[in-house]
Amino acid sequence: MDGGRDHPLRVTLSELMHLRALPLDRAPLRLRQWVFLVDPDARTAEAAFVSLFAPGQDPTLGRVVVADEDGGWLWERHQEFSTWTWFAHGPLGRDLGFQPQPEASFFWLDGAPGQVFRGVEISVSAPGVAPPTDTDLGRHIDLQHCVSCEAFDGAARIWTDFRLREGGAGRIHVQNLSLANDEVSRLVQTLLEIGNYRKLALIGFPPARELLAWLDGAEARLAAITSGLAAGEDSQAVLDRLLALSAEVELRAARSRFRRGATESYHRLTLDRLEALRERRIAGHSTMSEFIARRLLPAMRTRQAADRRLDDLSLRIARSGDLLRTKLGLAQDRQNQETLRGMDASLQLQTKLQGLVEGLSIFAVGYYVLGLLGYLLKPWLHGWPGLGEHLLSALVPLVLIAVAASLHRRKKRLIDGE
Repeated sequence: MDGGRDHPLRVTLSELMHLRALPLDRAPLRLRQWVFLVDPDARTAEAAFVSLFAPGQDPTLGRVVVADEDGGWLWERHQEFSTWTWFAHGPLGRDLGFQPQPEASFFWLDGAPGQVFRGVEISVSAPGVAPPTDTDLGRHIDLQHCVSCEAFDGAARIWTDFRLREGGAGRIHVQNLSLANDEVSRLVQTLLEIGNYRKLALIGFPPARELLAWLDGAEARLAAITSGLAAGEDSQAVLDRLLALSAEVELRAARSRFRRGATESYHRLTLDRLEALRERRIAGHSTMSEFIARRLLPAMRTRQAADRRLDDLSLRIARSGDLLRTKLGLAQDRQNQETLRGMDASLQLQTKLQGLVEGLSIFAVGYYVLGLLGYLLKPWLHGWPGLGEHLLSALVPLVLIAVAASLHRRKKRLIDGE
């Protein structure tokens, strides 16, 4: 098809279906894988380290494969971890492929950035080979406490005891009964992912236990704060304590948010891979699903219980904050009412004083007006003794009335905003 009409993600999404597949095309097979937890700041150094041993390949793509017909190694980068895998084809021998390898064969153990989080050895027998004897298996796997079941609807049988052996790695042996096509690669990859995701999910278990211990004290503090609120303690003191506890809860929630989501994702991936294993029970042994469920589910439930209690504590703090705000609001309303009543009484007093002042102002202004009239009339009534006093006396009521009317009009204009 014309490349110009292709969607930009057409090829990428098609290749995505084949991404991460292991380059394992036949058995017998020996494989070792190490999981490294790598900090984001060390990713650049990791890519530089990988490029030293894989010239011509781009580590920034997240996958490097160096292999030939006899075997090879590959590196893959994931979100918070990386995997280094060594594999080789050839007869397993009586040691079932678990014979020690020189440390120099695995250069990444000495120089790769990050911390080794998991190691596992897997051997897959050639098809048609007789099952290993208990003596041969017992040298590498604890048969009394091992997990053994058929996988892929009876196409293979697996043995593992989930214990660390020489070199700090667990061991899994696969008896190839009738694996065909790419089933060797898919079975090995499923077994690797079950172990990796199971152990990655368990990273969240120790922090969950620590969080549960902290929650006991935090819930007791909240109960004391709520009791103080009900007992009528100083609202500001209660608010300060509540805010301090709320800040601690939010800090804990922020720190555990990534691990909380990652734990849930790894747990789901583990269950998905166990389902893809399509197990069949072997008498006298646990299946891998049973073994992992018996140990993983309690840890996941502890993690979930801690998360639920943290969420519940946050909600209870929010409700206590609402109660405290209501209390403070009612107290503020009462204070405002008292203030308004005081302002009303002050206003009434000011109104009375203003009326008194207005009355006095009428007499004061009238007095000055009559004084001025006296100065005006005396020259004209000089020849009429006593007439001026009588005339001024008669004008007193008229002057007071005129002054009162004038002040009233002026007051009305001020009120009306003129």
